[in-house]
Amino acid sequence: MIYGIKRLLVGRPLKTRESQHVRIGIFRGMAILTPDALSSVAYATDQMEFILASIIGAGASATYVANVLGFSLVGTIIIAGLALLLFLAYRNIISHYPMGGGAYSIGLNDLGQFWGLSAASTLIIGYTLTVAVSIASGVDAIAPFIPFVMHHKLLFNVLLTLLIMIINLRGTGESASIFIPFTYLFILSIFILGAVGVINAVSHPGHIHFPSINGMQAVSGMSLFLFLRMFANGCSALTGIEAVSNSVPIFKEPSPKRAQRLLLTLVGTLSLLFLIVSGLALLHGLQYNPDVPLIQQESIMIFGLHGFGYIVSFVISIATMSILIIAANTAFTGCPALWSSMARDGFMPRWILHKGDRLVYSNGIVFLTFISLLLTFAFDAKIGRLIALYGVSVFYTFTVSQLGMVVRLFRERGRHWVLTAIGSMVGLTLTAAACLIFGITRFFDGAWLVLIGVPIMVFMFTKIKRHYEQVKVDLKYDFAVPFSKYSPGLTIVPIASVNRASVAALQYAVSHFDNVIAVHVVTADSEEGMKQASQKIESEWEQLHSNIRLVVINSQYRSVARRLQRFVEYELNQYDSSDITMVIPQFLTSRWWHSLLHSKTASWLLAWLIFNKSVKVITVPYRLSR
Repeated sequence: MIYGIKRLLVGRPLKTRESQHVRIGIFRGMAILTPDALSSVAYATDQMEFILASIIGAGASATYVANVLGFSLVGTIIIAGLALLLFLAYRNIISHYPMGGGAYSIGLNDLGQFWGLSAASTLIIGYTLTVAVSIASGVDAIAPFIPFVMHHKLLFNVLLTLLIMIINLRGTGESASIFIPFTYLFILSIFILGAVGVINAVSHPGHIHFPSINGMQAVSGMSLFLFLRMFANGCSALTGIEAVSNSVPIFKEPSPKRAQRLLLTLVGTLSLLFLIVSGLALLHGLQYNPDVPLIQQESIMIFGLHGFGYIVSFVISIATMSILIIAANTAFTGCPALWSSMARDGFMPRWILHKGDRLVYSNGIVFLTFISLLLTFAFDAKIGRLIALYGVSVFYTFTVSQLGMVVRLFRERGRHWVLTAIGSMVGLTLTAAACLIFGITRFFDGAWLVLIGVPIMVFMFTKIKRHYEQVKVDLKYDFAVPFSKYSPGLTIVPIASVNRASVAALQYAVSHFDNVIAVHVVTADSEEGMKQASQKIESEWEQLHSNIRLVVINSQYRSVARRLQRFVEYELNQYDSSDITMVIPQFLTSRWWHSLLHSKTASWLLAWLIFNKSVKVITVPYRLSR
């Protein structure tokens, strides 16, 4: 039944040789790897205007509002320029690290282990937050139109997260096919919104107020620090750009070239969409509203809420909600790919490296879902509370990638390296400033969690690496030692009574080992009872005619498992642990609830031997008929 449900949800298993058929090109790549970045334009301008709202008083004139919003347009233009610098940096990262890893790889190889692992830590935080932030934003986008969603936001966040997980478990190619219409519908919707908005502005010039340099200089309360805060919030539009460099291996050959082309397409499209949203907000004097995002305000103002205009506004809202939700898909693609790169280097558990039935990192996808749901519950799906963690983690990653490229350029000094290094240093300055501003201004809003979490994660990754290195040393075989047959040693078979399960274990032991003994622990409520129990087991043993020595042990404390443990400890003083073998009889019930009716002595003994001793342990199961 479970297998059938899995096949229904995930699909048939794919063979390894089918991996080439599930790789993607640029068209599908836009649907899988870019929604995170594209969707950020749905809230980046809102986040900038959220900062500017503090200097727009009640009853402010339209001209004054336009001058204030002029700063958001300036910030948008600067961020678009920064996106170009990030493209140049990540384009080089893709060339040098075609196996993926992005900022983690360049940090690890060009700056040192701490930089690489800290970048990986912030990437992981960023990816998990991408799932939580994107889906929360998507639910917020549609909530104004559907009251039931408005009153059950947390429930819809959980359901949509699980839905995205299932879609990703079905494989990269299939998830791309599902998300393609939504991605391109959003892009088309914003372009249509921008075109109609400009036409509307030109048709009604009296309703439009443009900012002026003198007017912007006269804005009361505007300071450099406030502008930097606004800039840092607006830089959330750049989130998701690094996903392409993390996921290079999922592209068709030549993978690096296709990844670079997709990155260029992403940066160009992202910049245009961001400029459209910020520009329309400025032209129409739309201000930050915590309940209605700017894109919804713009569509309602331009198309209205009646007749055909309502349909268009509703479609734009659906497209916005869809891109925000499927933005989580970028994390489901990029984060498991990052974890696999780290697992190859020994910094993550090996089980996260293996691909599942559909040739995707299934364990990583499920693990990411679990972490994201924890964040969703912890922060009650509030975007404003999540964005603080988001900003610090994303821009620290950008800073490491830019710093790594600067170091590499200075070391290699290839063709036109000076010009490229200057661009990387400008990008380094801007991303570091955004990271610093986020860390300072949003420290008590949750940014402190990143500052604490990253060192803890770096320490954890280092310990994982050290463990794997120690395992490698411990398991390395010394070929100078000649191979020889295993010495007889001692084989112990604990028995509860002479029954089919214990006899099956004894038969297995004598057929494979030479020196075999059976051990029985006697427990009773009185001395007379213990004497009778001993006589009973010895009588049954004589009838068996096994020619195996039976050791009967009395337990004054009525604990079978503990007395067997003491017996093993005694034998360890006589033999080396590698020369002792425990053959444990264990019967299996036909119904799961039947097992609740029996003691777990064999299981406790098995667990104790495995986790505390180096003796060899063999279990001989005997299945009950009913």
